[in-house]
Formats: sequence, C-alpha cells, structure tokens
Amino acid sequence: MLRDCSREASSEARAFPARTLDRMAGRGATDVAVRALSPWQAISPEAKARRKRWFLGVGVLFVLVSIPFGFPTGRDVITAWVLLLLLAACGGEWRIWRRSVTHDWLPLIAVLFLYDFLRGAADEVGRRFVDLPELIRDEAGSRTDFAHVLPQLRADEILFGWFTGGQVPTVWLQDRLYVAGDVQWYDIVIVPVYMSHFIVPMALAVALWLTRYDLFRRYVWTLVVLTLMTLATYAAFPAAPPWMAGLNGYLPDVARVTSETLQATGIGTIRSAVARGEAYANAVAAVPSLHSGVPMMVLLFTWQLVRPVSRALLVVYILAMTFTLTYGGEHYIVDAFLGWIYAAVAVYGVAWLFRRRHVPPTADDAEVAAALVTPR
Repeated sequence: MLRDCSREASSEARAFPARTLDRMAGRGATDVAVRALSPWQAISPEAKARRKRWFLGVGVLFVLVSIPFGFPTGRDVITAWVLLLLLAACGGEWRIWRRSVTHDWLPLIAVLFLYDFLRGAADEVGRRFVDLPELIRDEAGSRTDFAHVLPQLRADEILFGWFTGGQVPTVWLQDRLYVAGDVQWYDIVIVPVYMSHFIVPMALAVALWLTRYDLFRRYVWTLVVLTLMTLATYAAFPAAPPWMAGLNGYLPDVARVTSETLQATGIGTIRSAVARGEAYANAVAAVPSLHSGVPMMVLLFTWQLVRPVSRALLVVYILAMTFTLTYGGEHYIVDAFLGWIYAAVAVYGVAWLFRRRHVPPTADDAEVAAALVTPR
C-alpha cells in the first residue's frame, strides 16, 4: 500500500489561531493550502462528516448502473465515475471540487482525451515523409492505412527466432495456444488484463490524490509526458501490428484474440467499448506499446512507495500484459520493450525536472495548510 504522510501535523500547527486564517484569507491562504494538501484533507469538518454518505451514495449508484449496462471500460465513462468519486471525496463541497478538478485533474483528463482524438490521424504525418506500403485494415479491404511493416517484424524474428524456430513470437504462440472458434480459459483471462490499461493509470492517480498528494502532480506530468512521447512517435513512425501484417500477407493469419473472445462470450459492455475504440483508433499506432508502457511506468513510479510483495505483483502484471499483447496479435515484443524504455524516460526525466524546479514550502504555508484541516 502507498504510505500515507497526510496525517502528520505538529502541535504548533494545531494551535494556529483562527483569526490569523481569517486575516490571510484575502491574501490567498486557501490557495496555499490547496497546493500543500489534497482537498481530501482540506475540506471542512462538516464535509468530512458527509463524506461517508456521499461514498455510500456513489457506490449504490455504481451498482445500479453497472447491473444493466455492465462494468465501465471506456475512457469517457471511467473519467465520469472518477469525477463523481472526487465529488464524494470532497464531501459534496462544489467549490473545492471545482477547484480540484481544474487545478489537479484537468491537465491529465485533457491530455488523455487529446491522445484518443489525435492518434487516429497521427499516421498522416509519417506518410508525408516516407514512402510506405498501403495496407488494408479489414477483410473487406474497405479501409486502408500506410505504415511500416518489416522493421518491428524483423526485430522480433532476430531477437526471438532462436527460440521460436525463426517465427515471430505472436505466430509461435498462436500456433500452440489459439483455437479458432473455441475460447480457452486463458483467452478469457487476457481480456481484463488488456482492458486494465484504461483503469490502472486513473486508479493510481486517485490513490495518490488521496494519500500522497505531494506526489500527485509529478505522477500526472509523468503520465502526460509518456502519452505525448508515444503520440509523437506514432506520428513519425506509423507501424503495422502483427494482426495487420497477417491480414496483408507479411505473416500467416494472425487473430485478434481479445476481440474474438469478446465476440464469442458476448460480454456486451466491454465488447462495445472495444468495437468503438477500434472504429476510431489508429490501427498503426503500435510502436511503442502504450499498453506496455503504462504498467512499467506504474512500477517505476511506485517502486519506493510500495512493499516488495506489491512490486512483485506489478512485475507479474507487466509480464501478463506483454503476453496478452503478443499472444493477442496486438503488438510485437519489441513494441513492449520500447514502451518500457519510454516509461523509464518519462518517470526519471520528470523526476529530474521536478527536483530542479522544486521550491520548498515556507513555514507559513505549512501552518496555514495544517490549520485549515484542523477542527477549530
């Protein structure tokens, strides 16, 4: 679990006089407190008392909505639930909630939606500078893309051909594990692993916002930098994933196991989310794999914050995601490796920048923040 430093307060801060707070209110003392503490701590005692009722109400609403419509998986729906959860965390205090969303969450939400919007057109940049093969993206041939096919394919052959007999790992795995028309237990297991990509980064953001607000902003910028770096690479280097290489004859037929499993099992809400994503997503936004980069980013960012058991579980999660993407036909292993490298650059690069720009809080800042969260 993440270590919680938010409950520490000195006796001097607890004794900070209320009249001093009132005098400083006109000079932005509230803004100082918001910078120092999460609204989870900065709300009034009355709002803290209402918080349990709000959480109970949101929980009941979540169950009532999930029964007919299923568990949320789309980025837009997950974001809506996160915003509602934040309102509950603020005890229903709209002013603090609005400030929190604008000050803390808007940059992250905006960049993630910008990523979803722009990646569909990112390949239009790369094709202007390099002569790329035209590839069909469905069996009917009604939609086409221009993308690199061989660099990532050959890289997997060179790196892993000694083990797979010269085959690409995706083909090697599907030859041994995939059964067309017959869903295996591991086909079902990889579906939640694949879909967790849309939940895990937001879940960690909420956890940090609640328990380690001092790290929240650095995490947000780490995720933003990772997202923008991958988006820029998609624009400069459009790349065909294994399933598209198979569809165009560069590889034997490669199944999209996750999509086919959803079609076969009829998991409605997830199937519709994946279908909607495939409809507007950029099919050649494959190098690097952001699905692989995010789990590695989570591991590296939280390495000093979690227990060894949690680190081991995160390593298992990274390996499970790599298997899911490779066996599922969505990425080559080299795509995952590059995603890990991008994650390391984002985590350590942003940490370095924050160390250079960090301004320690003043004693007045700490006193105001502590006093605002202490009942008078």
